[in-house]
Amino acid sequence: MAFERGHGRTAVPVRSALAAITVAAAAVTATEVFGSSLTALVSTPHRYGQNWTRELDLGFGALPQPMLARIVSAQPGVTGYAAGNYGQVTIQGRTVAAIGLTPVRGQDYVTLLAGHLPSSPGQIALGARTLRSLHRQVGQTVQVTASGYGVVSHTTRPMRIVGEAVFASLGQRGEFTGTDLGNGAVVAPSLLSVPFPPTGCTAACYNFILLRYRPDVSPGAAEARLIAAVTRAGCPAGFCPVTADQRPLDIQGYAGIRDTPRILGGLLTLLGVAALAHVLVTAVRRRRRDLVILKIIGMRRAQLLGVVSWQAAALTAGALMLGVPLGVLAGRWSWTLFAGSVGVDPSTQIHVLHLLTGIGAALLLAVSIATGPGYAAARVRPAAVLRTE
Repeated sequence: MAFERGHGRTAVPVRSALAAITVAAAAVTATEVFGSSLTALVSTPHRYGQNWTRELDLGFGALPQPMLARIVSAQPGVTGYAAGNYGQVTIQGRTVAAIGLTPVRGQDYVTLLAGHLPSSPGQIALGARTLRSLHRQVGQTVQVTASGYGVVSHTTRPMRIVGEAVFASLGQRGEFTGTDLGNGAVVAPSLLSVPFPPTGCTAACYNFILLRYRPDVSPGAAEARLIAAVTRAGCPAGFCPVTADQRPLDIQGYAGIRDTPRILGGLLTLLGVAALAHVLVTAVRRRRRDLVILKIIGMRRAQLLGVVSWQAAALTAGALMLGVPLGVLAGRWSWTLFAGSVGVDPSTQIHVLHLLTGIGAALLLAVSIATGPGYAAARVRPAAVLRTE
Protein backbone atom coordinates (compact mmCIF):
# COMPACT_ATOMS: atom_id res chain seq x y z
CA MET A 1 0.00 0.00 0.00
CA ALA A 2 2.94 2.34 0.50
CA PHE A 3 4.58 2.04 -2.93
CA GLU A 4 1.94 0.48 -5.19
CA ARG A 5 0.42 3.14 -7.46
CA GLY A 6 -2.75 1.25 -8.28
CA HIS A 7 -4.93 1.63 -11.39
CA GLY A 8 -8.08 3.44 -12.31
CA ARG A 9 -10.17 4.42 -9.28
CA THR A 10 -7.55 3.06 -6.88
CA ALA A 11 -4.66 5.05 -8.36
CA VAL A 12 -2.66 6.95 -5.72
CA PRO A 13 0.02 9.63 -6.51
CA VAL A 14 2.78 7.64 -4.81
CA ARG A 15 5.62 8.69 -7.09
CA SER A 16 4.89 12.40 -6.90
CA ALA A 17 4.48 12.20 -3.13
CA LEU A 18 7.73 10.25 -2.76
CA ALA A 19 9.52 12.78 -4.97
CA ALA A 20 8.14 15.72 -2.97
CA ILE A 21 9.11 14.17 0.37
CA THR A 22 12.57 13.32 -0.97
CA VAL A 23 13.10 16.89 -2.19
CA ALA A 24 11.93 18.23 1.15
CA ALA A 25 14.25 15.88 3.06
CA ALA A 26 17.21 16.81 0.83
CA ALA A 27 16.49 20.52 1.14
CA VAL A 28 16.10 20.38 4.92
CA THR A 29 19.36 18.42 5.24
CA ALA A 30 21.18 20.85 2.94
CA THR A 31 19.97 23.87 4.92
CA GLU A 32 21.04 22.16 8.16
CA VAL A 33 24.55 21.53 6.80
CA PHE A 34 24.83 25.05 5.41
CA GLY A 35 23.35 26.62 8.55
CA SER A 36 25.67 24.67 10.86
CA SER A 37 28.68 25.71 8.77
CA LEU A 38 27.57 29.36 8.80
CA THR A 39 27.08 29.27 12.58
CA ALA A 40 30.54 27.75 13.01
CA LEU A 41 32.03 30.52 10.86
CA VAL A 42 30.48 33.47 12.70
CA SER A 43 31.09 31.97 16.16
CA THR A 44 34.71 30.85 15.66
CA PRO A 45 37.13 33.82 15.49
CA HIS A 46 39.93 31.71 14.00
CA ARG A 47 37.79 30.97 10.95
CA TYR A 48 37.32 34.66 10.14
CA GLY A 49 40.93 35.56 10.86
CA GLN A 50 41.06 36.73 14.49
CA ASN A 51 43.65 34.67 16.35
CA TRP A 52 44.18 37.00 19.29
CA THR A 53 42.23 38.30 22.28
CA ARG A 54 42.93 42.05 22.19
CA GLU A 55 44.46 44.53 19.76
CA LEU A 56 46.22 47.66 20.99
CA ASP A 57 46.08 50.30 18.25
CA LEU A 58 48.72 53.06 18.58
CA GLY A 59 46.85 55.26 16.14
CA PHE A 60 49.18 57.33 14.01
CA GLY A 61 52.03 56.81 16.45
CA ALA A 62 54.59 54.04 16.59
CA LEU A 63 56.84 52.39 19.15
CA PRO A 64 60.04 50.38 18.83
CA GLN A 65 59.92 46.72 19.75
CA PRO A 66 61.89 47.06 23.04
CA MET A 67 59.35 49.57 24.34
CA LEU A 68 56.47 47.32 23.25
CA ALA A 69 58.14 44.40 25.04
CA ARG A 70 58.28 46.42 28.27
CA ILE A 71 54.59 47.33 27.99
CA VAL A 72 53.55 43.72 27.33
CA SER A 73 55.78 42.27 30.05
CA ALA A 74 53.90 44.38 32.62
CA GLN A 75 50.56 42.81 31.59
CA PRO A 76 49.59 39.74 33.64
CA GLY A 77 48.01 36.81 31.81
CA VAL A 78 49.52 37.49 28.37
CA THR A 79 50.36 34.20 26.64
CA GLY A 80 51.61 35.62 23.36
CA TYR A 81 51.77 38.74 21.24
CA ALA A 82 52.78 40.01 17.83
CA ALA A 83 53.85 43.50 16.75
CA GLY A 84 52.54 44.83 13.48
CA ASN A 85 52.25 47.69 11.03
CA TYR A 86 49.37 49.03 9.01
CA GLY A 87 49.88 50.11 5.43
CA GLN A 88 48.82 49.55 1.89
CA VAL A 89 50.11 48.01 -1.29
CA THR A 90 49.39 48.82 -4.90
CA ILE A 91 49.18 45.85 -7.27
CA GLN A 92 48.30 46.32 -10.94
CA GLY A 93 46.83 49.73 -10.16
CA ARG A 94 44.68 48.34 -7.33
CA THR A 95 45.22 49.65 -3.78
CA VAL A 96 44.92 46.96 -1.12
CA ALA A 97 45.02 47.38 2.67
CA ALA A 98 48.07 45.61 4.09
CA ILE A 99 49.57 44.56 7.39
CA GLY A 100 53.03 43.44 8.43
CA LEU A 101 53.42 41.15 11.46
CA THR A 102 56.36 40.14 13.62
CA PRO A 103 55.34 37.28 15.96
CA VAL A 104 57.24 37.87 19.19
CA ARG A 105 55.68 35.15 21.32
CA GLY A 106 53.50 32.52 19.71
CA GLN A 107 52.66 31.76 16.08
CA ASP A 108 49.69 31.57 13.68
CA TYR A 109 48.33 35.08 14.19
CA VAL A 110 47.04 34.97 10.59
CA THR A 111 44.65 32.25 9.41
CA LEU A 112 45.94 30.68 6.21
CA LEU A 113 43.98 28.80 3.57
CA ALA A 114 47.06 27.92 1.53
CA GLY A 115 50.80 28.45 1.55
CA HIS A 116 52.66 30.38 4.27
CA LEU A 117 53.28 33.91 5.48
CA PRO A 118 55.98 36.10 3.92
CA SER A 119 59.46 35.48 5.30
CA SER A 120 61.27 38.14 3.26
CA PRO A 121 60.54 41.51 1.58
CA GLY A 122 60.15 39.69 -1.73
CA GLN A 123 57.09 37.72 -0.63
CA ILE A 124 53.40 38.56 -0.11
CA ALA A 125 50.22 36.78 1.03
CA LEU A 126 46.82 37.91 -0.24
CA GLY A 127 43.16 37.34 0.58
CA ALA A 128 41.00 35.12 -1.62
CA ARG A 129 38.92 37.99 -2.98
CA THR A 130 42.02 40.04 -3.67
CA LEU A 131 43.60 37.14 -5.55
CA ARG A 132 40.44 36.68 -7.56
CA SER A 133 40.20 40.36 -8.48
CA LEU A 134 43.84 40.33 -9.60
CA HIS A 135 43.42 37.05 -11.50
CA ARG A 136 46.43 35.61 -9.69
CA GLN A 137 47.23 32.42 -7.78
CA VAL A 138 49.64 31.33 -5.08
CA GLY A 139 53.07 30.85 -6.62
CA GLN A 140 52.79 33.61 -9.20
CA THR A 141 54.71 36.92 -9.14
CA VAL A 142 53.24 40.43 -9.07
CA GLN A 143 54.67 43.94 -9.10
CA VAL A 144 53.99 45.58 -5.74
CA THR A 145 54.39 49.08 -4.32
CA ALA A 146 54.23 48.94 -0.51
CA SER A 147 54.11 51.84 1.95
CA GLY A 148 53.03 52.71 5.46
CA TYR A 149 50.05 55.03 6.02
CA GLY A 150 50.89 58.64 5.37
CA VAL A 151 53.91 57.78 3.21
CA VAL A 152 53.95 57.66 -0.58
CA SER A 153 56.35 55.06 -1.93
CA HIS A 154 57.63 55.10 -5.49
CA THR A 155 59.55 51.85 -5.21
CA THR A 156 57.97 48.94 -7.05
CA ARG A 157 59.38 45.47 -6.63
CA PRO A 158 58.42 41.99 -7.79
CA MET A 159 56.90 39.82 -5.06
CA ARG A 160 56.06 36.18 -5.08
CA ILE A 161 52.58 35.25 -3.78
CA VAL A 162 53.34 32.67 -1.09
CA GLY A 163 50.03 32.37 0.74
CA GLU A 164 46.27 32.86 0.78
CA ALA A 165 45.08 34.42 4.03
CA VAL A 166 41.85 35.17 5.89
CA PHE A 167 41.66 38.71 7.28
CA ALA A 168 39.84 40.07 10.28
CA SER A 169 39.04 43.79 10.38
CA LEU A 170 42.42 45.48 10.80
CA GLY A 171 43.24 49.04 9.84
CA GLN A 172 44.23 52.45 11.09
CA ARG A 173 41.38 54.57 12.41
CA GLY A 174 40.23 57.43 10.25
CA GLU A 175 39.72 57.66 6.53
CA PHE A 176 41.89 54.67 5.65
CA THR A 177 40.37 51.39 4.53
CA GLY A 178 41.49 48.34 6.50
CA THR A 179 41.59 44.65 5.74
CA ASP A 180 38.31 42.78 5.49
CA LEU A 181 37.07 39.26 4.90
CA GLY A 182 38.99 37.97 1.87
CA ASN A 183 40.51 41.38 1.14
CA GLY A 184 44.01 42.35 2.24
CA ALA A 185 47.71 41.66 2.03
CA VAL A 186 50.47 40.54 4.38
CA VAL A 187 54.01 41.72 3.69
CA ALA A 188 57.24 42.01 5.65
CA PRO A 189 56.78 44.58 8.47
CA SER A 190 59.84 46.53 7.36
CA LEU A 191 58.08 47.54 4.13
CA LEU A 192 55.34 49.32 6.12
CA SER A 193 57.48 50.72 8.95
CA VAL A 194 57.38 54.53 9.22
CA PRO A 195 59.82 56.39 11.56
CA PHE A 196 58.22 58.16 14.51
CA PRO A 197 60.74 60.55 16.15
CA PRO A 198 58.51 61.56 19.13
CA THR A 199 59.04 58.08 20.64
CA GLY A 200 62.64 57.75 19.45
CA CYS A 201 61.65 55.17 16.86
CA THR A 202 63.75 55.53 13.70
CA ALA A 203 64.16 51.98 12.40
CA ALA A 204 61.72 49.13 13.12
CA CYS A 205 58.56 50.93 14.29
CA TYR A 206 55.24 49.25 15.03
CA ASN A 207 51.80 50.83 15.30
CA PHE A 208 49.70 47.98 16.72
CA ILE A 209 50.03 44.91 18.94
CA LEU A 210 48.00 41.70 18.90
CA LEU A 211 47.81 40.09 22.34
CA ARG A 212 46.62 36.71 23.57
CA TYR A 213 45.40 36.33 27.15
CA ARG A 214 44.63 33.37 29.36
CA PRO A 215 40.89 32.58 29.49
CA ASP A 216 40.71 33.43 33.19
CA VAL A 217 41.91 37.03 32.74
CA SER A 218 39.21 39.66 33.28
CA PRO A 219 38.65 41.48 29.95
CA GLY A 220 37.81 44.80 31.59
CA ALA A 221 40.81 44.76 33.92
CA ALA A 222 43.18 43.69 31.14
CA GLU A 223 41.98 46.51 28.90
CA ALA A 224 42.33 49.10 31.68
CA ARG A 225 45.89 48.00 32.50
CA LEU A 226 46.89 48.04 28.83
CA ILE A 227 45.50 51.54 28.24
CA ALA A 228 47.20 52.82 31.40
CA ALA A 229 50.54 51.37 30.30
CA VAL A 230 50.44 52.87 26.82
CA THR A 231 49.30 56.23 28.22
CA ARG A 232 52.38 56.28 30.46
CA ALA A 233 54.44 55.56 27.34
CA GLY A 234 53.24 58.83 25.83
CA CYS A 235 50.01 58.09 23.95
CA PRO A 236 47.35 60.76 24.70
CA ALA A 237 44.25 59.43 26.46
CA GLY A 238 41.68 58.13 23.97
CA PHE A 239 44.10 57.93 21.04
CA CYS A 240 45.26 54.33 21.57
CA PRO A 241 42.13 52.15 21.75
CA VAL A 242 41.99 48.49 22.73
CA THR A 243 39.68 46.34 20.61
CA ALA A 244 38.38 42.84 21.33
CA ASP A 245 35.85 42.22 18.56
CA GLN A 246 37.38 42.59 15.11
CA ARG A 247 34.84 40.72 13.08
CA PRO A 248 34.74 41.83 9.44
CA LEU A 249 31.58 43.59 8.32
CA ASP A 250 30.51 40.54 6.32
CA ILE A 251 30.72 38.35 9.41
CA GLN A 252 28.60 40.81 11.38
CA GLY A 253 26.00 40.62 8.62
CA TYR A 254 26.10 36.82 8.48
CA ALA A 255 25.64 36.65 12.26
CA GLY A 256 22.27 38.37 11.84
CA ILE A 257 21.02 35.81 9.31
CA ARG A 258 22.55 32.60 10.62
CA ASP A 259 19.12 31.26 11.61
CA THR A 260 17.65 31.96 8.17
CA PRO A 261 18.66 28.56 6.67
CA ARG A 262 16.90 26.77 9.52
CA ILE A 263 13.77 28.88 9.06
CA LEU A 264 13.84 27.92 5.39
CA GLY A 265 14.27 24.29 6.44
CA GLY A 266 11.14 24.58 8.60
CA LEU A 267 9.13 25.87 5.64
CA LEU A 268 10.39 23.02 3.47
CA THR A 269 9.38 20.56 6.18
CA LEU A 270 5.81 21.79 5.74
CA LEU A 271 6.09 20.84 2.06
CA GLY A 272 6.99 17.28 3.01
CA VAL A 273 4.20 17.14 5.62
CA ALA A 274 1.64 18.32 3.09
CA ALA A 275 2.78 15.81 0.48
CA LEU A 276 2.65 12.93 2.96
CA ALA A 277 -0.74 13.91 4.35
CA HIS A 278 -2.17 14.23 0.83
CA VAL A 279 -1.03 10.79 -0.29
CA LEU A 280 -2.30 9.13 2.92
CA VAL A 281 -5.72 10.75 2.69
CA THR A 282 -5.93 9.86 -0.99
CA ALA A 283 -4.86 6.26 -0.37
CA VAL A 284 -7.46 5.73 2.37
CA ARG A 285 -10.24 7.23 0.26
CA ARG A 286 -9.42 5.42 -2.97
CA ARG A 287 -8.54 2.06 -1.44
CA ARG A 288 -11.45 1.67 0.89
CA ARG A 289 -12.33 -1.64 -0.77
CA ASP A 290 -8.90 -3.09 0.09
CA LEU A 291 -9.28 -1.89 3.67
CA VAL A 292 -12.77 -3.42 3.88
CA ILE A 293 -11.49 -6.80 2.68
CA LEU A 294 -8.77 -6.68 5.32
CA LYS A 295 -11.38 -5.88 7.94
CA ILE A 296 -13.67 -8.71 6.77
CA ILE A 297 -10.92 -11.31 7.01
CA GLY A 298 -10.29 -10.36 10.64
CA MET A 299 -8.23 -7.16 11.01
CA ARG A 300 -9.14 -5.06 14.01
CA ARG A 301 -9.31 -1.29 14.03
CA ALA A 302 -5.89 -0.98 15.72
CA GLN A 303 -4.37 -3.14 13.00
CA LEU A 304 -5.89 -0.99 10.23
CA LEU A 305 -4.49 2.08 11.95
CA GLY A 306 -1.12 0.30 11.99
CA VAL A 307 -1.38 -0.37 8.24
CA VAL A 308 -1.69 3.34 7.49
CA SER A 309 1.06 4.19 10.00
CA TRP A 310 3.43 1.73 8.36
CA GLN A 311 2.51 3.18 4.98
CA ALA A 312 3.53 6.65 6.20
CA ALA A 313 6.72 5.33 7.82
CA ALA A 314 7.69 3.38 4.70
CA LEU A 315 7.23 6.38 2.41
CA THR A 316 9.18 8.63 4.78
CA ALA A 317 11.99 6.10 5.25
CA GLY A 318 12.33 5.66 1.49
CA ALA A 319 12.46 9.42 1.00
CA LEU A 320 15.03 9.83 3.78
CA MET A 321 17.27 7.13 2.33
CA LEU A 322 17.49 9.17 -0.86
CA GLY A 323 17.08 12.70 0.48
CA VAL A 324 19.55 12.79 3.38
CA PRO A 325 22.67 11.77 1.38
CA LEU A 326 21.66 14.10 -1.45
CA GLY A 327 21.10 16.88 1.08
CA VAL A 328 24.52 16.39 2.64
CA LEU A 329 26.15 16.57 -0.78
CA ALA A 330 24.13 19.64 -1.75
CA GLY A 331 24.88 21.34 1.57
CA ARG A 332 28.61 20.73 1.28
CA TRP A 333 28.65 21.87 -2.34
CA SER A 334 26.74 25.08 -1.62
CA TRP A 335 28.91 25.88 1.43
CA THR A 336 32.09 25.29 -0.58
CA LEU A 337 30.88 27.73 -3.23
CA PHE A 338 29.89 30.29 -0.59
CA ALA A 339 33.12 29.95 1.40
CA GLY A 340 35.21 30.28 -1.74
CA SER A 341 33.37 33.44 -2.76
CA VAL A 342 33.97 35.20 0.58
CA GLY A 343 37.45 33.83 1.22
CA VAL A 344 37.12 31.56 4.27
CA ASP A 345 37.80 27.93 5.11
CA PRO A 346 35.44 25.75 3.00
CA SER A 347 35.29 22.97 5.62
CA THR A 348 31.67 22.06 6.36
CA GLN A 349 30.21 21.50 9.80
CA ILE A 350 28.07 18.35 9.88
CA HIS A 351 26.43 17.41 13.17
CA VAL A 352 25.78 13.69 12.82
CA LEU A 353 23.75 13.67 16.03
CA HIS A 354 21.51 16.42 14.65
CA LEU A 355 20.97 14.44 11.44
CA LEU A 356 20.11 11.26 13.33
CA THR A 357 17.76 13.20 15.59
CA GLY A 358 16.14 14.75 12.53
CA ILE A 359 15.63 11.32 10.92
CA GLY A 360 13.98 10.00 14.07
CA ALA A 361 11.81 13.11 14.36
CA ALA A 362 10.75 12.74 10.71
CA LEU A 363 9.61 9.15 11.25
CA LEU A 364 7.68 10.10 14.39
CA LEU A 365 6.10 13.00 12.54
CA ALA A 366 5.08 10.66 9.71
CA VAL A 367 3.39 8.28 12.15
CA SER A 368 1.58 11.14 13.85
CA ILE A 369 0.40 12.46 10.48
CA ALA A 370 -0.96 9.01 9.72
CA THR A 371 -3.18 9.11 12.81
CA GLY A 372 -6.03 11.01 11.15
CA PRO A 373 -6.20 8.95 7.92
CA GLY A 374 -5.63 5.80 10.04
CA TYR A 375 -8.69 6.47 12.20
CA ALA A 376 -10.67 7.12 9.03
CA ALA A 377 -9.55 3.72 7.70
CA ALA A 378 -10.43 2.02 10.99
CA ARG A 379 -13.96 3.45 10.91
CA VAL A 380 -14.72 2.14 7.41
CA ARG A 381 -17.94 0.10 7.39
CA PRO A 382 -17.70 -2.98 5.17
CA ALA A 383 -21.41 -3.13 4.32
CA ALA A 384 -21.58 0.50 3.21
CA VAL A 385 -18.49 0.19 1.03
CA LEU A 386 -19.41 -3.13 -0.59
CA ARG A 387 -22.91 -1.87 -1.32
CA THR A 388 -21.39 0.80 -3.60
CA GLU A 389 -19.13 -1.64 -5.46
